Amino acid sequence: MTEDTTAFPPLHEYALAHRCPTCGAEPGAHCEAPRKQAGIESRNRIRERIGQPPVQANPLHLMHVTRGDAGNRHYGRDLAAAPWPEDREPGRRYDTLGRA
Repeated sequence: MTEDTTAFPPLHEYALAHRCPTCGAEPGAHCEAPRKQAGIESRNRIRERIGQPPVQANPLHLMHVTRGDAGNRHYGRDLAAAPWPEDREPGRRYDTLGRA
């Protein structure tokens, strides 16, 4: 049986639903993390010099770890409250983030 990927949104959406305790970014706003962004840009410049295409950064890598942890805990609570995968309705979401 394949996992229904529509039952829960991606983990970065869970993290974005919380205020960042590190930088104070409001829910829905991205973290103020210039060193993380600079690191990704640096790696992409190196890749460009050796002829490789740039890599699209995972949105979680641009957030502070404390915010990602809060999103991960939220996801865990939603996952625990949802029915077993074989009992879920196809196409239905079981998250508590609301409709964006």
